[in-house]
Amino acid sequence: MTDSEVTSAMELPLVTVIIPAFNAEDYLDETLSSIEAQTYPNIEIIVVDDGSTDSTPEIVNGHTSRVRYIRQDNSGSCSAPRNLGLRHAAGEFITFFDADDIMLPHKVEHQVEQFFSYPEAVFVTSNYRNFTENEKSADHFSSCPLIAEKCLEIGPGPFLLPSQSCRNILLEENFTIASSPLFRRSLVFNEGGFDESLRACEDFHLIYRIAMKGPVVVLPEVAFERRLHDLNMSGDPERMMSNFLLSRMDLIHQETEQIFRKKLKKLVRHMKRELQTQLIRKGKLKAAVSLYGQTFPPCSRKEIKHDVFQGTKIVLTALKFRDVEQPESVQN
Repeated sequence: MTDSEVTSAMELPLVTVIIPAFNAEDYLDETLSSIEAQTYPNIEIIVVDDGSTDSTPEIVNGHTSRVRYIRQDNSGSCSAPRNLGLRHAAGEFITFFDADDIMLPHKVEHQVEQFFSYPEAVFVTSNYRNFTENEKSADHFSSCPLIAEKCLEIGPGPFLLPSQSCRNILLEENFTIASSPLFRRSLVFNEGGFDESLRACEDFHLIYRIAMKGPVVVLPEVAFERRLHDLNMSGDPERMMSNFLLSRMDLIHQETEQIFRKKLKKLVRHMKRELQTQLIRKGKLKAAVSLYGQTFPPCSRKEIKHDVFQGTKIVLTALKFRDVEQPESVQN
């Protein structure tokens, strides 16, 4: 960089990229290189090592002075290291990024530009694409009918989505994830960052809370690629559903508008029924019965029919297990 380029870069708001990392040696080098290649010049990168036992520290040390390294004891989740990074961030704006994703060159530059165009925005979120070692999928927005419809309606460029519209869409389709938004640091800090009691769905929980504060800018362009592999895809649907429930149940209490509280309650009832089905399949009848009681009162004829069916299924499954467990002499 020339002296004039350095001066110009310093006049731009600083952006902090926060990366939680645990045993990330397979992908972290590529992730850091993609962030260092950003066209936006004024970036600091914070890697928060969540107790790695591999070569994660050495990989970080092999990168530029813009990359800061912080280590903590293993927390078992992404929320705690992200929050630690938030407390150390110096940027006016922050973005959280997973240690195995790839940031495309213009992500930060184009997102910062939107804050100048829409100073009332609480965050800017972009489209993304999933990929594996063998293939790349279509962009994520193409699988989200409501946000895709908005993109078609408004045109190819960025647009401002009012808070109510954003929350409506989020409750129907999760069109954004942790690695996508660029936030104002002060707003996330004042919100308390991520909820560390959640072991999953913590990103939706934070994004929804921030969306309650004001309008959101949506950028239809693909700004990063999300890597899918065995270690980051949940093989435990019950755990995911439980955290889905916990996150939405908490939002019921935080939501300030009655119409959205009703939508959240309906969503929670539906997911409890889905979790109930998973528990029955696993033979966890006590948990299924407990959850069955929590789904009342049903709010539609369809739900009444579902609950009668599930209640019958629980009873029949319990009888089946009882018959299997009884000695033959008792059965005769």
